[in-house]
Amino acid sequence: MATSAVNCVERWDAAHARFVALDGKVKSVITWIDGSRERAVELDEIAAAGGSAGSLHGLLVGLKDNIDTAGVPTTAGAGFLADNVPIVDAACVERACDHGAVIVAKLNMAELAWGATTQNATYGACRNPWDLDRIPGGSSGGSGAALAARLCEASLGTDTGASVRVPAALNGVVGLRPTTGAISNRGVYPVAYSQDTVGPMAPLAQDVARLTEAVMGFDIDDPYSVEATHTPPTALIGQPVAGLRIGVPETFFFDDLDPAIATRLDAFIEWLRDRGAAIVPVADFGQGEAFEHWTRIVQCEGAELHRERLLERPGDFSADVLGRISVGLEVAATELARSLDWRQRYRRRLDRIFAEVDLILTPVVPIDVPAAEGYDSRAQTQLLGRITYPWALHAGPTMSLPIGFHGGSGLPVSAALSAGRWGEATLFRVATAYQCDTQWHEVLPPLLATLEENL
Repeated sequence: MATSAVNCVERWDAAHARFVALDGKVKSVITWIDGSRERAVELDEIAAAGGSAGSLHGLLVGLKDNIDTAGVPTTAGAGFLADNVPIVDAACVERACDHGAVIVAKLNMAELAWGATTQNATYGACRNPWDLDRIPGGSSGGSGAALAARLCEASLGTDTGASVRVPAALNGVVGLRPTTGAISNRGVYPVAYSQDTVGPMAPLAQDVARLTEAVMGFDIDDPYSVEATHTPPTALIGQPVAGLRIGVPETFFFDDLDPAIATRLDAFIEWLRDRGAAIVPVADFGQGEAFEHWTRIVQCEGAELHRERLLERPGDFSADVLGRISVGLEVAATELARSLDWRQRYRRRLDRIFAEVDLILTPVVPIDVPAAEGYDSRAQTQLLGRITYPWALHAGPTMSLPIGFHGGSGLPVSAALSAGRWGEATLFRVATAYQCDTQWHEVLPPLLATLEENL
């Protein structure tokens, strides 16, 4: 689905055909935007005249349904927002469209972005295109599943603790949690203001890089937006991996790791060595305490956001989400203060480590893709997020990069690569080099491969 290979209308029509054929099973889409085909026609006319609408010209983008789109419902996966139709686009949508993107769909998600399984009780249980009996991860499960099913060429999710990186890993696509504050959250329905970020996703690392570059930028109307001078995400693409120092933690991240995932990570480490990168050990930096502090901060910020509704209309929430958020009403202010202080000190520790290494390599999730059993289990969410929360509290970027398939189940396996603040360009330097050397990202889920043969 390279955007240069076929005109935009033909690619839109092919994506829509896949949506019609597959999404009754996958349930990754809440709203398909039929009117977006008119935008595809317009872009083809511009191209035919020798012009371009920008760096994303014709890229078919899906949006997690907590990201505002003018004139199109934005539900945040919640029943009480079913009739919410914004009058303006979110800042990231405006930027993407200004660079030539075509917004084709609003994508399924965990209710209010609380949970890592996307078994949404209102809009349907989203499933993993690689195995319809498995979950797609969450909370941006639809954003990952729609990419695996090739219903779009890139997507935007949001990541508070794991919500871009886990679905990217479980669906076999590239996903980025960027530097905190790098992408405006204006127009995005929040989970926890100080932890939320929009996260670009796509099968191709190069597409994630150019989407990231397009939507990044300071926004004075977002109080959490950060202004900084940094290397553009696409700037180092094509440079060799040789000479980079890649840290591998000695504790926590590799504990109780599925052996088949460990095998794929070992192979990825060997690829890095073969390309001239130095693999160096990284001592414990307090990552084992991250879950406690991340949980406290997010529960409190979430409870503050929904306080009135929690107290006056608790029936608006599913039982699962009500239980998750309402816990924050009971947290002592002194405990929250302790966690906020811990986060700041933790970030400084990581700043010192990233002064010594270029990247840190860890698994994304420690287990194979879970079965879709029951409704959005808290235990399942905690297990999937156990080793993502330390990077959610980091102020710099973390990428989920597909590195092959599980030797037992045949499902996707990914590595997490983290960099210091504004280190996105180095992440894409490695990711694009790896995808040039491998073909994992070209493999299609069986149900899609069968469909493509018949189209």
